[in-house]
Amino acid sequence: MNEHLRRIQAVTRYYEWLQGLRFLPLGLVMLGFAAWVAALPSQTGLPHAVALGVLGLGLVGALVLYPVTGGYYRRRFGDVKPSQQMRRTRLQLVGLFGLGGLLVGLGAALLARWERLDSIPVTALLALGGVTLLAYWAVTGRFAPHYPPVAVGMGMLALAHHLGLNPLCGLLHTQAPASLVKCDFVTVQAAWGLMLVVLSVLDHRLLVRTLRPAPVEETPARPEVAA
Repeated sequence: MNEHLRRIQAVTRYYEWLQGLRFLPLGLVMLGFAAWVAALPSQTGLPHAVALGVLGLGLVGALVLYPVTGGYYRRRFGDVKPSQQMRRTRLQLVGLFGLGGLLVGLGAALLARWERLDSIPVTALLALGGVTLLAYWAVTGRFAPHYPPVAVGMGMLALAHHLGLNPLCGLLHTQAPASLVKCDFVTVQAAWGLMLVVLSVLDHRLLVRTLRPAPVEETPARPEVAA
């Protein structure tokens, strides 16, 4: 069996896992919220109730778009019914990878606001993102080549933050404790959001390139022979 047929089998087996446009809104919500927080005045620190409400509305919108984009894939490529075990594993990983990261960031924001948290474990959260991504890649058959480089990128960002080389902190002029927490929060939200956006686009690209119809070769017309 050649490489193309093996890829078709893998994409068909993990068809719903590779529907990247389903996860794109969630990544955009996280990136947008990180930009919102970064744009707040320095003395504001973490976002107020209105900003947190916007984040909640964005999350609801992303969840509403999830089945809508699924309909797009069914119309274009058809439908594949996964097994119950495959569906359950997929939902668990989606919850851990996507919603888990968003809720961790939201929880950190609330803790910082209500309990005067001095810092957020950015290095650990970024490293967790890379490890989770590698686990997701292993569970899905290790056939998608773009997962390991993105995981390595998360690890490098975690190392850069640990060494004090995070460029966002310089841009946000972190001097006060509130600004330090703000930098931590923006870093986690932006990194996880960017990771989801990149993976969503590349997953969609892999699915489209693998399942697109093969070009039909035209059969040359036979010349008529006079009797």
